Amino acid sequence: MKSFKSILTLTLILVLRLSCVPVPVPAQTGDYIGNMLVITGASCEEDLDEQEMERFLGFLSHPLRLNGSGKSRLVSSGLLSQYQAASLEEYRSRSGDVMSFSELALVEGFDEAYVAALAPFVTLGGGVAGATGTGDDLGIRQEALLRGAVKGPAVNYGIKYKIMFREKVSASLAARSYYGDDLFPPSSWSGNISLYGKRFLSKVVLGDYNMRLGQGLSLWSGMSLGGFSSSSSFSRRPTGLSPAWSWSGIGSHRGASAELSAGRFCFAPFISFPGLRERMAGTRKGRIEMMPGLFCSWGGRNGQIGLSAWWTGEQGKVSADFRWNLYGIDVFGEVATDIASWAVATVLGSSVSLEDGWRVSGVARIYPSTFDGTWSGGVRSWTKSSDERGVAIGLERYGLQFTADLGIKDSDKNRRQVKLFAKVPVQVTPNSVVSIRFTGRYRPYESYLVYRTGLRTDLDWSSGGISTRYGESDTDAWKARFRLEGVLCKSLSGLTYLELGRKASNLSAYLRGTLFVVDNWDDRIYSYERDAPGNFTVPAYYGRGVALSFVGGYKFRQWKKKTLRVYLRVSDISYSLMSTPKPSVREAKVQAVLAI
Repeated sequence: MKSFKSILTLTLILVLRLSCVPVPVPAQTGDYIGNMLVITGASCEEDLDEQEMERFLGFLSHPLRLNGSGKSRLVSSGLLSQYQAASLEEYRSRSGDVMSFSELALVEGFDEAYVAALAPFVTLGGGVAGATGTGDDLGIRQEALLRGAVKGPAVNYGIKYKIMFREKVSASLAARSYYGDDLFPPSSWSGNISLYGKRFLSKVVLGDYNMRLGQGLSLWSGMSLGGFSSSSSFSRRPTGLSPAWSWSGIGSHRGASAELSAGRFCFAPFISFPGLRERMAGTRKGRIEMMPGLFCSWGGRNGQIGLSAWWTGEQGKVSADFRWNLYGIDVFGEVATDIASWAVATVLGSSVSLEDGWRVSGVARIYPSTFDGTWSGGVRSWTKSSDERGVAIGLERYGLQFTADLGIKDSDKNRRQVKLFAKVPVQVTPNSVVSIRFTGRYRPYESYLVYRTGLRTDLDWSSGGISTRYGESDTDAWKARFRLEGVLCKSLSGLTYLELGRKASNLSAYLRGTLFVVDNWDDRIYSYERDAPGNFTVPAYYGRGVALSFVGGYKFRQWKKKTLRVYLRVSDISYSLMSTPKPSVREAKVQAVLAI
C-alpha cells in the first residue's frame, strides 16, 4: 500500500515537473485514436477492440508503403477499401508515384479528411513519411515487445516479436498470460510466417490469419462494430486474407492460406482447424475440425464482386457480395446461405455523398433465426448476425453524426428495439473543441430496462491546435480533456474525469482523475483509458469511487538504426464512496519496445 502510494506521488511530481520545464515529450503519434475512428467508422474509443488497436499501432511503427505495395497488400491492410486501392493503383500506373499527401487527396476515392486520418499509418516511400520511391531495399526489420503487469498479488506478461525481410518474408509471434493463470505455458498465443509477391502468387500465410469477406455474413475475423455511428459503420471494409498478430487471437483462423492474382481476379484458397488453438493452449481437449474454403473476387476501379464458400462438419456457408462506387454513390450488399439450415441472410445498403460535405447512408438487413452467425460479422444492432431484421439510416458532415436504427427479432416479432445516436462537435476556439454525444435505446418488451439514455460531453484542448474536421495537429503540445457523462437506465449513473498531459517528440505523460457513481450493473459506464501501445483498457465502471491513473512513455534517440521505447502505467481504483466499500484495485504495468 505505502509503496504504491509512493509510486503515485512520484508520478504526480513528474507531471508537475513537466509542467514547469519545457521538456521534449510522446509515446504516441498525434491524435492517432481519432484517426482510427475516422477509418473504422467507430463513434468513440470504446467501440474499438484490442485486435483493432494492435493492428493500427503496428502501422505506426512500420507504415504501409503506398507507392511500393501491390493492390493485395493495400487492401489486406484494412486502411484502404478495394475501390481506393484500385483507384490508387491506376493513378500510379498513369501518373507515377504519389509525391505528397496533397496529391493523394486528389486521387479519386480520397479526400482531405481521409488522407489526414490516414497519414500516421502510411508512408509514400520506403520508411520516412512523405518520402518518394519504392523503398524495396529495406533489408531486415525487427521489432520486439516485452510487457509485465502487477495487480495486487497477481502478475501477467506479454511478448511480441516480428521480423521482416524486404517486405517479402515476415514471421511473427505473440504470447501472453492472464492474471491468475500460470506464467508458462502462455494463456494464449498466435504466430505466422508470411510470404509476399507482386505477381501471380501475391501472398501465402502459414499459421494464424484473418479472413474478412464481403459484408461479413459468410466469414469475418476480428473487430465488428455492434452499432451504427458514422457512414463507415454502415458497411464492412473487406480485407480478404491478412496475417493475424494479436495476443488474444480471438476470431482468427489457424491453418494455411494463399492469395493468387490474375489481372483483376483474385483467388484465395484457405484451410483452418477450429479447436486447434484451444488444444495447443491446453484449454480444451475436444476434437479438432477441418474447415476448408475458397474466396474469389473481381475488382475494378469502381468496385468489386466476390464469391465465397467454406464448410466444416455440418456447418458451412456460400455467399455472393458486391460493392460499387459511381459518381459519389456507394452501393453494397451480400447474400449468404447457411448450408446446414438453408437459411438465407441478406444485407443491402448505400451511402451517398452530397454537396458541401454531407453524406447520407442507409442499410437493411435480414438475418433469420436459423442462420448461424458463429463466424459472421455483419452490420447489426443486437449481438450476432443472426435472429435479426432491421433498417438504419444515417447523416454525417465533418464530424457531425446522426443515426437511427430499428431492429426486430426474427424469432419473436414482439421483441423490437429502436436505437438513436447523435454526435455534435463544436469548434470553440482554434485550440478547443466541445463534443456532445447522445445515445438512446428503447425496448418496449423489457420489464424494467425499457429505456437506456446516455449523454456525454467532452471538452478537448490542445496548445498545438485542434479541429472538428481534422482532429489534433501532430505537434508538440499540452493537452487536456474534461468529460461529463450520465446514463439513465435502471437508475441514474454518472462519471466525470479530467486528464492533463503533454506530448512531444521523445516523451509523453498523462495524468487522469475519475469520479464515478454507478449503483446498478445495468447502468455501468465504459470509459477508454490510455495505455501502453498494443494494450487496450476499457474498464466498466460500477460502484462509487475515485480512480487515478498515469501513463508515460519515453523514446530513446536512435542509435545504429535502433529505437527503444519504454512505457509505464500505474492506476488505482478506490471504492471509498460506497456505503460498504469494496477493496481497491491497483495495477502497475511496464512495457519496452525495441525496433531494429
